[in-house]
Amino acid sequence: MNVIYFFYRRACLVIAIAILVGQAISTRAQTVLADFGSDTSFRGLSVHGADSKGNFWNSLQPGVLVSNLVDIQNTPTMIQVGWDTPVGTDSYNGPAGPTQPAPPGFPTYADFLPLTDIDQDALGNMGGALEAAFDFAAGPSIPGHNQVRFQIQQLDPTKKYDLSFFGSHKYSADPNTVYSVYSDNTYSTVVGTTNLNVADPADPTAHNRDKIATLSNLSPQANNILYVQFVGSTGNEGYLNELRIVASAAPGQAGDYDANGKVDAADYVVWRKNLGTTNALPNDPTGGTIGTPQYNTWRLNFGNGGPGAGSVFGSAVPEPASLLLGAVAAAGLILFRRR
Repeated sequence: MNVIYFFYRRACLVIAIAILVGQAISTRAQTVLADFGSDTSFRGLSVHGADSKGNFWNSLQPGVLVSNLVDIQNTPTMIQVGWDTPVGTDSYNGPAGPTQPAPPGFPTYADFLPLTDIDQDALGNMGGALEAAFDFAAGPSIPGHNQVRFQIQQLDPTKKYDLSFFGSHKYSADPNTVYSVYSDNTYSTVVGTTNLNVADPADPTAHNRDKIATLSNLSPQANNILYVQFVGSTGNEGYLNELRIVASAAPGQAGDYDANGKVDAADYVVWRKNLGTTNALPNDPTGGTIGTPQYNTWRLNFGNGGPGAGSVFGSAVPEPASLLLGAVAAAGLILFRRR
C-alpha cells in the first residue's frame, strides 16, 4: 500500500508540473525580429544564425514578399511581409557610416560592418545583430510619394501585437521618421502612430544609436493584416532598419467562464455550478456574488469566440489542463479500487 501511495503522489506531482509548464508555454509572447536588408539587397547584409544574444532574425529584401518568418527561437510562423509601394534599400550613412568600398583598406561594403555604431544593450533583443542595424529600408526619393507601405500578413485574430521600430541614418532631410498602422490597404484610417528621431535634429552627422519607437496593443485589421507606413515627418525619406513583432494573447472574452476562448453552453454550466457563491470566475467583469449579472454577461456574449461557440448541442473538446486533471482523478479511482 505504501508503494502504491508513493507512486500516486509522484504521478500527481508530475501532472501538476505538466499543467504549469503547459500554461507557461501557452502564455509566452511570440517575438519575431525583422532586418530590413539582406545579402541580396543593395549594400545590405543578412543575419546568419543566432545573434550575440542567441536570437534568430529574418533578413528581408525590401520590396520582395517574404513568407513564414521565424521567431527568435527559429520556429517558423505564418507571418509574412508584402509591399504596397516602391522602397529604397541601402546602408550608406547608416550606423556604419559611408559604406562605399574604398580599396585597399575597405574593398567591400561588408568590411564596414565592424564600424556599426549602436548601443546593443540599450536596444535589448533588437541590438544583438550588427547586420540588422547596418542596412535599412527607405523612402524611394520620389517627391510627394516617399511613403513606404507594407503589410504584415497572416496574423492571429485572437492576439494583440506590439510593433517596435528602429530607424537610424545620418544626414537625413527629415531627422524624424513617422511610423503608422492603418485599418486596410487604402491607408486612409490610422489606428496607431509613433515617431522616432533617426538622426539628431541638432547634429545631422549623428545617427540614432539607442532608441526605438513602439506601437502597442494592436489588433489585426482587415484580412488579419497590419498595414504599416513610414515616411519622414515633412514628407521626405523615412528610414527603417529593424522591426520587432511581439504577439500576445488578447484579453479574454467576457462570459467565457471556462477560459477556453469561446462563450458557449459549457460556460453556462460553470455559471450554474457557482450560482450564489463568491467564487471568482475567469472573464467575469462584474465579480461579487455569482447571479443574474453573470448570467446576463454570458447570454449577451453567447456565440462569441472560436468555432462551435454558438452550438448548444456541440460537444466541446476538453482543454489540456482538464485532461490532465481528469487523469489525476482516474488514477485516484484506480488506486482506491486496488486498496
